[in-house]
Amino acid sequence: MYIKSWHKFLLSIMLVLGIMMVPVYGAQTEVVDLVDANSGYKMVVPNFIDIKEVEVDGEVIRAVVAEKPVKDSMGTYTFFEIQTTDENASMVASAPGTFYEQIGDLFYEFEDGKVSYRPSLYVDFEEVFSDNVFTFNFSVRDKNDEEIIYINSIYFMFVEAGETTETPEATETPDTAVEETPEAVVETPAQEATAVPTASKVVVDGKDVSFEAYNIDGYNYFKLRDLAMAITGSEKQFEVTWDEEKNAINLISGEAYTPVGGEFAVSAGTESVQATVNQSAIYMDGEEISLQAYRIGGNNYFKLRDVGEVFDLGILWDGELNQIAIDTVVGYVVE
Repeated sequence: MYIKSWHKFLLSIMLVLGIMMVPVYGAQTEVVDLVDANSGYKMVVPNFIDIKEVEVDGEVIRAVVAEKPVKDSMGTYTFFEIQTTDENASMVASAPGTFYEQIGDLFYEFEDGKVSYRPSLYVDFEEVFSDNVFTFNFSVRDKNDEEIIYINSIYFMFVEAGETTETPEATETPDTAVEETPEAVVETPAQEATAVPTASKVVVDGKDVSFEAYNIDGYNYFKLRDLAMAITGSEKQFEVTWDEEKNAINLISGEAYTPVGGEFAVSAGTESVQATVNQSAIYMDGEEISLQAYRIGGNNYFKLRDVGEVFDLGILWDGELNQIAIDTVVGYVVE
C-alpha cells in the first residue's frame, strides 16, 4: 500500500535546555487514552516517565517524556503499543517525524487489537533522540482500506535510561544530626473534565467570528489566543506570551496580540473530548492571578466569563438566537 509522505512542519521550535533535563523517578508503564476515554484507542508506553510542557513556535504543547527505547535485534525501536477495542480496525499507517521532517514510516496489521509502534526509520535515532521533540501520528483503517480514525500530534521527548537532573550534594553532618535531603517533586495528578463542543454562534463587536469553543460544566471555554486575536485593535486588547522558566502564561493588557499561527483554527469534530486542568501559572501585568483554564488538544482554553471579567469585556447571552456576544465597548457585568 502506498503511504502518503507527511508534510514537513513549517514551524520553528524553541526548546529551553533545562526542559530536557528531566528528573527520573523510575520509568513505568503508562496507559494513555487517545482522543478521549470513550474512543476505544489507547497507547501503552512501557518506559513512561512524565509529561512536560514545551513551547513550540509560541504555543505550549504537552509532550510525553520517556526513556529512550532500546534497539532490538532487527535494528528497530518500539516506542509504544497501540491498543483498540474497535472490531473494524484492521491496520495502521503512520509517518513519525520531528518538527522539521518525516523520519520514518510504519504499516502494520492489528493482532488481537494490538500493534507495536515500531517504525522503519530513515535516520540514526541514537544521533537525534536527545535534542528533538518527536511527533507521532497514525491512520487506522478497516479491511477495505477505508480510514476509521486519524490521530495526529502525539508528542514525545526521550532521555537516556537513568538520566537525572543535578541535585545539591549532601553536606556532611555529625552522626547525631538528621541529614536533610531535597524531596522529590511529584506533580499532582491533573484533574480532568468532559468538554462538549459549543454550538452557539459567537459575535465580537457585532461581527460573526468562528471559534473552536467547548462547554465544561455549563460554562463556555475559548482558546486564549483566539480571544486575544479577536479583540486586538480595541481598547481592551491584550498580549499573550509564554515564560518557559516560570512555566507561566503572561497576559499583558493594552498591548496588541502577536499572532503565532493557528488562531481561529476550527476542527470538524462534534464529539466530546477530555480536558485537563491547566497546571501553568498565570500572570496579568506581572501579578499572578487565578483563572480557570483547561488544556484541550495542546491548547489553553479559558472560561470566557473569567477573561471577560479581568479585561472588562461585555459578555452577553441571547437564548433566542443561541448567540454569545463579546463586546469591547461595554464593561463586564457579573451574572
